[in-house]
Amino acid sequence: MRARRIAMVVGLMLCVPVFTVAQTEWVDDPAEPVLAPGGPDDWDSGAFYPTALLEVDGIYHLYYTGHRDGAGWLEEIDIGHATSTDGIVWVKDPANPVLTRGSAGEWDDLSLMASTVIYDGSLFRMWYQAEGEATEGFFVGYATSPDGSVWTKHPDNPIMAPGPTGTFDAGGVGPQSVIVQDGLHRMWYIASPVGPRSLRDTAIGYAESDDGLSWTRRPEPVLEPTSGWESYWLAHPSVRFDGSRYQMWYTGATSGHVAIGYAVSSDGVEWTRNVFNPVVGADSQNGHVLFRADSGTHEMWYLDLEEPAVQRAVSDCCSTVQGLMIPAAAYAAGAEGSFYETDLDLSNPDTLAVEYRFTWLPRGASNGEPVRSEFFTLGPGRSVRYSNVLAEVFDLEPDVFGALMIEASSPDLLAMARIANLPPDAGEGSFGQSIPPVEVDDFSGLRVKRRLLFGTENADMRFNVGCVNIDTTAARVSFELFSTDGTLLGTESLILMPWSNDQINRIFDPYHPVTGYVDFWSGAASGKIYCYGSVLDNVTSDPTTVPPM
Repeated sequence: MRARRIAMVVGLMLCVPVFTVAQTEWVDDPAEPVLAPGGPDDWDSGAFYPTALLEVDGIYHLYYTGHRDGAGWLEEIDIGHATSTDGIVWVKDPANPVLTRGSAGEWDDLSLMASTVIYDGSLFRMWYQAEGEATEGFFVGYATSPDGSVWTKHPDNPIMAPGPTGTFDAGGVGPQSVIVQDGLHRMWYIASPVGPRSLRDTAIGYAESDDGLSWTRRPEPVLEPTSGWESYWLAHPSVRFDGSRYQMWYTGATSGHVAIGYAVSSDGVEWTRNVFNPVVGADSQNGHVLFRADSGTHEMWYLDLEEPAVQRAVSDCCSTVQGLMIPAAAYAAGAEGSFYETDLDLSNPDTLAVEYRFTWLPRGASNGEPVRSEFFTLGPGRSVRYSNVLAEVFDLEPDVFGALMIEASSPDLLAMARIANLPPDAGEGSFGQSIPPVEVDDFSGLRVKRRLLFGTENADMRFNVGCVNIDTTAARVSFELFSTDGTLLGTESLILMPWSNDQINRIFDPYHPVTGYVDFWSGAASGKIYCYGSVLDNVTSDPTTVPPM
């Protein structure tokens, strides 16, 4: 696991809301859909998937796969072409389908699927995925066109075959994005380990070529299924280079549902996912993105499976990839005469400027419509301090408790938060606690018991426990309370709704005075849960974080 470069100091353990809404704010065009399957007698009346998008001399070119209604899955599929001057009103090419399956017995006589198209100034160049009746898996073909409509297949097709048995792409390869940089062709492709009839465990591979015909593949995928919304398979990478980094929009799936995620990379190989993925919600896939420099907006054309048809969406905030959660933030009076304020430092160690913004997640709220700040820019090597960040950025008044999130365009942004106890009658000085950041990878289903130490309840100290659930399903967390000699004192439990948290204050109170420990677990089959403890001084309200063991 990559260690996140962030330190946090906070002053009390609070309820920790978790943000659940996609953060890139893609807004669908009112003209829905912008491109739909053909009529009952048309070649594209059935399957309809956008596969490639580019803009040449003010004209949008969209390539898509289609077949007649009633054809078998992954069969009789060809590639069509449509053009537009505004990305909204499209005209299908009268020559459609512009690239068709080969004759019976040829390597591509069954279906043509994924494709990517570039324009080199004089020639349209297409890499496409194809399957034949006699072939084992998907292969890659190559074709060229002077106008984007009339295509000629390369005589030495196929130019790329599935990998050897046992490799991550042994079942098939499908090109999805090709970028040419200083003569080097760079391809991101769909990679199947088992073959075209199953998408399970499909990942994203990477290859390079000097001529676009002979490719050298990286032996391992650059992005593969993880958990949650993308646990079944990944596919359809749409990659662009913005001058300093690579951006990728990709499709992930689990249990029959698909959505579009976002990741960035400095080299095109090592990718960092947006922790708020997916960025375009359920039943959306095959997102293809162009950036308009004149307006500073991103435009996406994607498949809406509910139609099914091509939709268009726009966004001006697709640069964020990193999410930093300050799990406790306050501008409020607390117990025992305490009063807490939250300070925040940000620092940019990169050589490029970082864009960031804040999201305020109030305690006890659903957070379905979060309160966001504007975007800020932090130059290379620079730092910024917010004193009482909740009041300074959001104009909040006491008494507010909750969590603060930071979205940043770089995974290297450094942050430190400090919640200081500043009671008005305490004179000079303040108290606080330091807590380590909680990596998303540290959240688990808690099928194995874990332990919190330093459980204490007496006249001087109190002990709180809290849990956070960042999964889409509810979970029950059980607690067993023990004294230091191993005697079971009692049990407690928390029911955590999806994307929520809760806290049990003074969990040892029925047994005081006592010192001991807490074991906790969850019966969730999957889930993403994290639990913590906090022991507090009753006189000073000075807390100490207790991480799980």
